Amino acid sequence: MCTQHDDPSSSTSSSQPRSTNDKKDQVEIPDWENIQLPPDHVLSHLTDAHCHPTDLTHKPEVYDQVKLGGLASMATIVGDQDKVRALSEERGWYDTKQKGKGKEGKGVGVIACFGYHPWFTHLYTLSDPSSHPSKEDHYFSLFSPKSQNHKDLLSQLIPFLPDPIPFEPLLQKSREDIQRSIEQGRMTMLGEVGLDGSARMRWPKAARHLHPDYKHDEDHQQKDDDEKSDDQEGKQEEEEWKRLTPFKVPMSHQRALLDRQLDLAVELGVNVSFHSVACAGPSLETLISMRDRHGIKFTNGINVDVHSAGGWSPDSWKQAERNLLNLYASPSIFITGRSPHASSLISTISKDRLLVESDSHDVRLSDRLVWAATEWIARCKGWKLEGRDTPDGVAEWSIEDYGDEEDEEEEFDEKGRLKKNKDEGRDIWTVMTLERNWLRFMRCGNA
Repeated sequence: MCTQHDDPSSSTSSSQPRSTNDKKDQVEIPDWENIQLPPDHVLSHLTDAHCHPTDLTHKPEVYDQVKLGGLASMATIVGDQDKVRALSEERGWYDTKQKGKGKEGKGVGVIACFGYHPWFTHLYTLSDPSSHPSKEDHYFSLFSPKSQNHKDLLSQLIPFLPDPIPFEPLLQKSREDIQRSIEQGRMTMLGEVGLDGSARMRWPKAARHLHPDYKHDEDHQQKDDDEKSDDQEGKQEEEEWKRLTPFKVPMSHQRALLDRQLDLAVELGVNVSFHSVACAGPSLETLISMRDRHGIKFTNGINVDVHSAGGWSPDSWKQAERNLLNLYASPSIFITGRSPHASSLISTISKDRLLVESDSHDVRLSDRLVWAATEWIARCKGWKLEGRDTPDGVAEWSIEDYGDEEDEEEEFDEKGRLKKNKDEGRDIWTVMTLERNWLRFMRCGNA
């Protein structure tokens, strides 16, 4: 999920990743704000595999200035779906082998990704629209508060919560949006969908006066009120009032909604951007169940990218790779960088399974964030980096220069051990590797 939003496991979030320099096996995370960018043609070979540009309103010229080859724009809630569709229609990307140029050949192209994020799954009901549950029935049934304090709190909050939204019509709209993109020749994906073991319902803004922190926050904000315009006050209140309730969204409910979305991805043959936080086990179980249910339609028909590498442990990732040949991961500075074992995780991910992302809502930061993550990958893997390791400059290249190398994949034995290292004795170049991986990732489905 975009860093504009709170981490669901806490009431505050930071744009700076946790330092990983306290352990000998950790690799320093690049300073994305001050990093030296490579030539534009190098950036054009990279794709931001997961971002949230429609969370902000960007002028067209902002997209025109992005140097990356393309962006995969995620939807998370009901209001996002039409926004990502409109953006991809404005800046359509039709073929992975063409850099994703936008309108009139300027700037960056965009892939629309349709889906519903696990943080907000409490808003949806799987009940038939003809038997729509009341707010009281829906939220009490979903959260099942045990203590009297929690029961009383939920009763207080219910008047400020929205009516539950039937999910089946939303799923049908996702089907129509994806089919429309495919019919118009634009690349598309399912995302952001997944599971979150720490997801809690947000405290409704309209009920902030009921929150214990509200009086303290109100007194603190009053000090600066005389110096702000009305617009500034409203914007700050919107950005700062982010609190969580104690009510966790049950994994069973998240899983029920996720299964329906993954079934749709298999049906339509589109790739998935997968959110997985604090639930590597349930996530792996879900994906294996999809493999077992759909067979080669899942394993050969679509690919799944675990966005920000899910914060999984290296051992969890090794197990996932052994079980799922269509699983990829895209590290990011903001999210992956929070994990204490982030560098070890990146080192563990197979060469052919790595993508890269920003997870940012601000397109103006995309080039820097993606390049910083690319340099971090190079450091963790011990690979060469175009620009950094080419003091005499970087010659331009095209996808066709890869030849048959794009088809090479690492081979593993029955225990998941690498049979042979096909890269032994030769340099591995990071940008070229990530570009080949993106091409391979998008081969499935409509690309």
